[in-house]
Amino acid sequence: MSEHRILLIENPASLSVDLGRLRIRRDGFDDHFVLPKDIAVLCLHHHTIQVSVQALRGLAEAGASVLVTDEIHHPCAWFLPHAGNGDLVRRLRQQMVFDSSETKGKLWQALVQARLNTQATNLRTLNRKGALRLERLAQEVQPADKTKCEGQGAKHYWAYLFEAEFSREKQGAEDAINARLNFGYAVLRSMIARSLVMAGLNPALGLGHCSMENPFNLADDFIEPYRFVVERHVASNHAGEFNSQVRKEMLNFVTQEIKLNGAGYRLPAAINESVASFVRILDGRAKQLSLPEDMLTQADDEESWA
Repeated sequence: MSEHRILLIENPASLSVDLGRLRIRRDGFDDHFVLPKDIAVLCLHHHTIQVSVQALRGLAEAGASVLVTDEIHHPCAWFLPHAGNGDLVRRLRQQMVFDSSETKGKLWQALVQARLNTQATNLRTLNRKGALRLERLAQEVQPADKTKCEGQGAKHYWAYLFEAEFSREKQGAEDAINARLNFGYAVLRSMIARSLVMAGLNPALGLGHCSMENPFNLADDFIEPYRFVVERHVASNHAGEFNSQVRKEMLNFVTQEIKLNGAGYRLPAAINESVASFVRILDGRAKQLSLPEDMLTQADDEESWA
């Protein structure tokens, strides 16, 4: 199972299986072959792409997730694997018991604190003002974030990260900055949801996000301390149209190295460690989540495109 390769397809294509390999066929080009186990996330970004059931099955068995986008580059569907973990029922029971425990509020407190601290780090790294306010807010966060420090921090953060006229929009946004953020978040969210499912966790049972209509509440919890990776990438380069080349460049955030527990982790490995730390808490083997502290260096590996 690959931990870092994202395959982005933005042209008419047909995906099938040939001798255990994913075959990508495009008119006028030689067939391209990729082993399903070498794919972490497959992004289907064209409305005429055809995918066989056998190809979807092979991707699922290899632990890959599939992300489908709409005509304005927003995610409209996910395909997540259920293979690879035979402990689903026990984990679900653990999560249901944990849902009414006091520790749940403390973990959401830790996630919000990590989110605020990484926001502050972004502002300092990008030579923006406002970091001190976020660091102070992080110290004020209470269990379950009863005083809504996350919301206060978000309003402050967006006011300093981009230009004064910027307004954060999640749905239907077509401006250059929001389009980039939403696309990057969608890929990051897919990676986190995949890690949760492969760990046997139910992504609907969240810590801070508890919407009855959201099947990925837990993914939306764990994405919070990792959003800064996408935001720093966008803040450093958001000029021009959000075209195919920009989307490919956007996915380079996956190659970043994250500081976690005082050591350097590749982004996918860091996500897996954060999820694993939650599993250890459910098992009674740990009390704290392993969460990002900062972003270190740009890795050398390149992503693959078709």
